[in-house]
Amino acid sequence: MNFRQSPLGIFVNPAHIAERSLHRAIAALVSELQPGADELWIDVGCGNRPYEGMFNVGRFIGLDVAESGRSAELKHPDVIYGGEGFPIGDNSADGILCTQVLEHAASPEKLLHEIARCLKPGGHLILTAPFLWEEHEVPYDFLRFSTFGLKQMLETQSLQITVLEKTTGSFEALAQALSIAVFNHVRVPLPGFGRILALLVCAPIQMVGILAQKLMPGCANLYLDNAVLAQKSDSQGART
Repeated sequence: MNFRQSPLGIFVNPAHIAERSLHRAIAALVSELQPGADELWIDVGCGNRPYEGMFNVGRFIGLDVAESGRSAELKHPDVIYGGEGFPIGDNSADGILCTQVLEHAASPEKLLHEIARCLKPGGHLILTAPFLWEEHEVPYDFLRFSTFGLKQMLETQSLQITVLEKTTGSFEALAQALSIAVFNHVRVPLPGFGRILALLVCAPIQMVGILAQKLMPGCANLYLDNAVLAQKSDSQGART
């Protein structure tokens, strides 16, 4: 975990709650699954591959599109594809990682179908998708996902959920939304103003949200992301 995601990262990172909670959720799912050293895993929409170090597997392939709302400097794929079918064979991957990508797919059902197609029967998917976040990577930002909608979409593709968790509670989500809004929209033409804003405004906002969540942990209907561990059915595969 880098400094921005450590507990002290709250003093420099206006998106600390989101990044740390997402990192912890993915790490917990990987720990629960414990992928084998001989397995093939594919990171769909890999970006700069922030979670590759969690996977002690035989092969880890990064897959991404050439054109998206993310600059080319922030992408390090092994394979680039056109955004439709994956250049991956049927039933070939032991596992697929797909984090914060589904909202950028114009047709998330097609993306999930491709994931299911490429997974071996019994293979696993680790997926995260946002419920609350501001528009980003525009104009390639299309959807947000509730736990119920996500469950329905996955099951339609014969992907059976074994773990589905919200990464934050409501107070954390509200504090994170306010922190990132302040950081992105308050502008003063002073050198280092962003660091000052993160330390003196965004950090206290996030601290209050974390504290309020600890005091009222059951308040969780508003949250940032869903984190899912799902398994492909041992039957014939995804339904079209």
